[in-house]
Amino acid sequence: MTRPIRFAAGLLVALTFATAFPLQAAEDNAVVAESLREMFQSGKVDTGSAAANADIGAIRDIYVVRDYKPIWVRDNGPKTKAKALLGELKISGVHGLSPAFYNVPDIEALMASDAPDDLARLDTLLSGAAAEFGHDLANGRIGPDVAPSENAVEPVAMTPAEFVVGAEAAENLRDFAGGLLKDDYRYIRMIAKLAEFSRIEASGAWPAIDPAGAEIAPGSKDARLKDIRMLLVLTGDMTSKATDSDTTLNPTDGEAVRAFQVRHGLEPTGAVDKATLAEMAVPLADRIRQIRINLERRRWQNRDLGPDSIYINLADSEVKMVQGGRSERFVAVTNAAELAALPTFFGAIEGVEILPSGGVALVVQSPFIDRLGGEGGPRAVAVSDAALLAADLLASRAPEGVTLDGLIAAGKPAVVRFDRPVPLFVTFVTAWANRDGSIHFRRDPLGRDAKIAALLQLD
Repeated sequence: MTRPIRFAAGLLVALTFATAFPLQAAEDNAVVAESLREMFQSGKVDTGSAAANADIGAIRDIYVVRDYKPIWVRDNGPKTKAKALLGELKISGVHGLSPAFYNVPDIEALMASDAPDDLARLDTLLSGAAAEFGHDLANGRIGPDVAPSENAVEPVAMTPAEFVVGAEAAENLRDFAGGLLKDDYRYIRMIAKLAEFSRIEASGAWPAIDPAGAEIAPGSKDARLKDIRMLLVLTGDMTSKATDSDTTLNPTDGEAVRAFQVRHGLEPTGAVDKATLAEMAVPLADRIRQIRINLERRRWQNRDLGPDSIYINLADSEVKMVQGGRSERFVAVTNAAELAALPTFFGAIEGVEILPSGGVALVVQSPFIDRLGGEGGPRAVAVSDAALLAADLLASRAPEGVTLDGLIAAGKPAVVRFDRPVPLFVTFVTAWANRDGSIHFRRDPLGRDAKIAALLQLD
């Protein structure tokens, strides 16, 4: 899978062909077809999707060219494809979404009916659900029209009608849903972690850790270590073979604690200090909520950045340079606290600049920032070592003979622009899963997770 499937041309061809050669409602769906005709002609159609209702003319066109032949049902009840679509909607929780977004209760209530008006209503609800679910997978549910201060990524250009046509034409609806998502291993790993944590929650095995007690230094005794070891086993930081009933923080425990601390952005001391206890005490339900929030953020990133890119996660204060598909360089953001208003967005690195002060910055093209490096400011991301990034990029993109050392030695302001800009992605991600299966969490003192949770109706 690569970019989301585009159906605009196919939809136009289908509509043109069907207009020239009208489809006749077959014997097994003529009654529902008449109910659909009356429903559309009366102007009382409700697909259950605000986006599909806003584009109801295009949705109506899909039915008109079919002579109102239903998409998902027959006169005697739902088609197999309707049941398959309902099945995908019911498990939309695997993506951190909610079946309630897609009118699943209303759809389920109509699935057993054989009344023509009910089946016509079911058909339009399933079309609206296909449009809504497809959009949410391809773009995320919270777009720039809903929360521009959080998501400024331009949505994939697909209309509700295109999602309906694509779902109707698909041989396998799960493959269709997967095709709307870029082949993003980071997203897939997060889905796996959501499932894993949900199973642990159902088992009741997650221990409650008291964060109010004393810190536990190496060699110290503490009755909480039994529960702490259980937690470290469940999180993958410790093997089950390493656990025992001893109440002393031993070297094996210390190694596991260090792994836990790294995953939570803490100083890896191996001691169970106050900050570590606070992270260990976070309820599992809160971690699951955090994963669901960040699955939504991953859907905003449903684009291919290509083999070379710069990725900035403000929640982790980190800049990652990717070259040739490999993560080659990491530097720290030093003014992340000043950039709390930056939404998730795409931009481009257009060149390298030697500033009047003698400092180095990358020239950024975006609506939100102008520089990466330098001394920071309202439109600049300050980093710990912009020169490292600049030297790498100049080595691969500058005209022959142009080097960072040469530009600095010239002792004057200068700008070197690239023939091939480098894709830039800036985001705020507080949970992610690595290739080794570890999941990382970061705190959110700015309350940005809470805003996304409210919009996703997670609380």
